[in-house]
Amino acid sequence: MMRFWPRKPRFPVIIDTGFELVGAITGAECSKRLARAKIVEEEQSKVVIDVTAEGFGFYPKMMVITPMTIKKRWKKSEIIELYNSRRSPGAPEYPSTSLGNKSVERVVSEIVYLLRQP
Repeated sequence: MMRFWPRKPRFPVIIDTGFELVGAITGAECSKRLARAKIVEEEQSKVVIDVTAEGFGFYPKMMVITPMTIKKRWKKSEIIELYNSRRSPGAPEYPSTSLGNKSVERVVSEIVYLLRQP
């Protein structure tokens, strides 16, 4: 069961498991997807990005997501670069053009939608 300490991120979120990126739109879905995901078990935290581009840390051994992380703010271009570099084979690439016209919420939401596709 996933825990959030001391507060939850704003959903939807992008989570890096060390092997793949996982997208979730609710806390319950986050727990369910992480329970099925292949996760690198180590002491270091994994990246979690919420819809406001705030950085969180995911600690797999404790199954906890916390806002206590080194990188607190993500840029749209960094989020897109992370997705494009870690996307699964056959998944579409997210275009890095016209970023000025897109809000960070839209970018994160669209990437979560792509990650949730079978």
